[in-house]
Amino acid sequence: MRHLPTVVLGVLLAAGVPFGVSAQPVDGFATVVSRAMRYVLSYEQAFSLLVSEEYYVQQIRRPPSPGTNLSRTNPGGGMQGNGAVSQIDLRSDYMLVQLGDGGGWLPFRDVFEVKGSKVRDREDRLVKLFLSGKEDRFDIGATLMQESTRYNLGPITRTINIPTLALMFLHPRVNERFVFSDDGEEMLGPRLVRRVSYKEVAKPTLIKTTKGRDLPLSGHVWFDQSSGVVMKTDMLAMDPIVYASVTVSYRLDDVAKIWVPEKMEEYYKAQHAVDEILATATYSNVRTFQKPEASSPKPQSP
Repeated sequence: MRHLPTVVLGVLLAAGVPFGVSAQPVDGFATVVSRAMRYVLSYEQAFSLLVSEEYYVQQIRRPPSPGTNLSRTNPGGGMQGNGAVSQIDLRSDYMLVQLGDGGGWLPFRDVFEVKGSKVRDREDRLVKLFLSGKEDRFDIGATLMQESTRYNLGPITRTINIPTLALMFLHPRVNERFVFSDDGEEMLGPRLVRRVSYKEVAKPTLIKTTKGRDLPLSGHVWFDQSSGVVMKTDMLAMDPIVYASVTVSYRLDDVAKIWVPEKMEEYYKAQHAVDEILATATYSNVRTFQKPEASSPKPQSP
């Protein structure tokens, strides 16, 4: 799967909106959704670079297979159980980079440890690269990102494993592509939150398969009703050929003082493939950087 430029580059900056909790009372569906949309705008103002350490566990698993002979009804050929066929653990520097005025965000992943063994020294080369202002920093970053993809398990090209991607579907420059519906209130841990469903209806879709087919997106967003703070998202991309889902939970970081991705869970399955791909990424040691001329909004907890 690959992104169209409208997704990779389509998260746009807007005028500053207060970041954090509003004291407004909970209102109708349109009102609370508008708060989440304003939160997305303010989130863009919170940092120019967000850097974290990503611990990424990927597995290829084979579902239970009851028979002992390979057949159409038993494509596993007798593989029993539901264990991992293979697994890889990666530690990486993960960075979200603001591309400039109206440019959006671009992710970079730089692996430094594979299965507990170092593959390079920890020298924060992504941070140093993008704070250097070098004209070729995006080209160099893309090369580092491409080098890191060679460790991914399975035959499916993954470009939607960006933790903040579904968050940005609420952006005013993107949300017209989607239909939103109210799922009502529910408990998310100790918090009473609002859940909203979304479904992409515009074509061409934001996501395409590697063969150019439209891959419409759908999913849910969980957010605080008073402040609009997004606490969880899930995203489903599917057609008759491929199924992919990404679920992301957020936490309030005590150091960065903003809500940041905490965990990203992925699932991929191709129609004719026996195996399925599962992955879980967790994020720690979050750091944010601002351009010298940028001002930081004042974050608060809902």
